[in-house]
Amino acid sequence: MTELTRIFVTIGLTIGLTGAGCAGSLRPASSSLPLIGRWRQTTLGSGDDSKPCPAEISVADGGVVTCGKHDTVEFKPDGTFIAKFSGRDLEAVGTWRVQDSTLAVTFTAPQEAAGVSRSTQFEFTQDAQSMTIKAITGGTPTVETYVRD
Repeated sequence: MTELTRIFVTIGLTIGLTGAGCAGSLRPASSSLPLIGRWRQTTLGSGDDSKPCPAEISVADGGVVTCGKHDTVEFKPDGTFIAKFSGRDLEAVGTWRVQDSTLAVTFTAPQEAAGVSRSTQFEFTQDAQSMTIKAITGGTPTVETYVRD
């Protein structure tokens, strides 16, 4: 798996490029406030198969999707994010917006991801302490679970 693919997978943003993104101000909408904070990925799954991180699953295009035991993403109130990967010096940074149940991000780093935009569906548990991200990864529906870190 390339570093760029791992970046997209780690924060569940692997479906196609977004067309228009989210309209509005430069700041995230107040409805996105539960998203603000640091999240740690706990599971990775496809279909009825869900595995605790660290894990890997095969996807339809022949690739492999992985998660590390300590992979995190932090969504900041100013509309930026930073994703960190277990056991690596690699970080992904960029901006984020929420519209309804769609999370849209635009990467500013690393260089090979700069300018790329992605979107995916997400939902919180009732207490907003856990979040599920649903995406299409390599032609396969995937589900990732994150908890507040």
